[in-house]
Amino acid sequence: MHLAMRPGTVAIVSCLALVASCEREAVTIISAGPDGGGSAPIDAAASCPASLAARLKVYDIGVGKNIAWRKAGYSQFPVDERVALAVQSNGQAYVAWGEANAATAGDVTRSSPFGVHVTPLDANFVANADEVFFPSAQEVAGLVAHDDGFAVLVRDVNQGAAIDLGDGDTVAYLARYKYGKQAWREPLTGSLSLGADETKTVYSPLLEGQLTWDQSSYGAYFTIRGGSADSTSGFWRDLLVFRNAFGGPAPIELSHGCQNNGGIRLIPDPNRANPLGLKDLPQMTGLCVQQADAAIKLTGLEGDKVVSNQEVEWIGYSGAKLGSLVKVDGGYLVFWLSLGATNDHQGHDIRMARLDANFTVTSGPTWVAQTPGVEEWNLHVVAYGKDRFLMVYEEIAITRPADDHDWAMYLGNYLGTRVRLLASDGTPLGPSELLPNVAITANAEPMVLPGSGDVVWPFVNPAPDYTQRVDGPNGPGQTVLHVARMSNCQ
Repeated sequence: MHLAMRPGTVAIVSCLALVASCEREAVTIISAGPDGGGSAPIDAAASCPASLAARLKVYDIGVGKNIAWRKAGYSQFPVDERVALAVQSNGQAYVAWGEANAATAGDVTRSSPFGVHVTPLDANFVANADEVFFPSAQEVAGLVAHDDGFAVLVRDVNQGAAIDLGDGDTVAYLARYKYGKQAWREPLTGSLSLGADETKTVYSPLLEGQLTWDQSSYGAYFTIRGGSADSTSGFWRDLLVFRNAFGGPAPIELSHGCQNNGGIRLIPDPNRANPLGLKDLPQMTGLCVQQADAAIKLTGLEGDKVVSNQEVEWIGYSGAKLGSLVKVDGGYLVFWLSLGATNDHQGHDIRMARLDANFTVTSGPTWVAQTPGVEEWNLHVVAYGKDRFLMVYEEIAITRPADDHDWAMYLGNYLGTRVRLLASDGTPLGPSELLPNVAITANAEPMVLPGSGDVVWPFVNPAPDYTQRVDGPNGPGQTVLHVARMSNCQ
């Protein structure tokens, strides 16, 4: 692990809540029938359907512009562009999304989106104020809602001397807006960044990041390339950057050599263990996927503690993909998409392990879902009620096995999005259920709404196509954002 230390910077505590409370109201919920169609409306205030699918409501948000919703991933595997949702304590929200540039759609030399919007929403997820537009931004990587505005992590053009290797001179920016006006905007990497010397020499053709706020500091975690410490002149790895409430550098930055293309997770974590003994390390915990020493490993960030190395070694970056990291009493549960320890796999399945506060595995890894011929994909686990978790993921019926040129990606027919209840120890409670006309993306980051305990997540295309490779960013065709809301009831 590489640590870049600087003189301590006082972190100003901003007493702002991150998520919403929302009132329970009678809503129309679409219930999945035997044919996948809808049933009659249900009064959510008066009943608690036994079926998870019957607790679902989907909100539609027309934006009047072409939304960037799909792009080419490794080996042209179709993956989703990031759409980020964050909710204020008064129930109002923000959604950040990229605009597709019709003039450059399908042009593999251009990144999509071209321009990022942050749209204010009321408690019913209806646009209710002027949006903020970042015209040259090319990726949404994270969003935090504050009561007076928001903070957003984007990939934008490097304003200083060119530092890229010919694949796009873009870097990470963190911007803070208050009452509709920009309070500050700081590059986290690139020629003009305020961080350690190495951060001035790294850039990001893709961020694939996360943004977290622990009530005093922002944690921005994303993929980088290049840099003065990179002896391979272009190796992909990770960077965890901290900023205080005013955008100033926090006392520490960490780089772990993880190839986070397999997934990164970072959560606020008050009173967590500090394996390195660093007094000024912000209260956050994370995991990443790293491929080193001829093995694919899940690694706890602060101590570089290996969580699991029982993964197939695969050419590329996608042997394992991290799903979720959740806090439980005395430690954590970690869920990931796994190819297993042998080469007889038939797609990614879902694995889980229990960790103590120092990232030591206390139980597992165990299989939570294992379906031959079916690729589980875009996995998320989130708190649901007082002592349960909700697991959400997509399924793909594999029609063609991966080979060495597919980077462990499996093309096939989209079967739908599934949800399943888990006990507090991660044990499944009953069978999974199919949600009709709903999708979930890799970086959707479902949120819990306190007050109701409902779970919400954003998506764009309700029926993604995984049957063939894509050559470049998607063209026009999607102008409506969606928010799925799963009511919490006992």
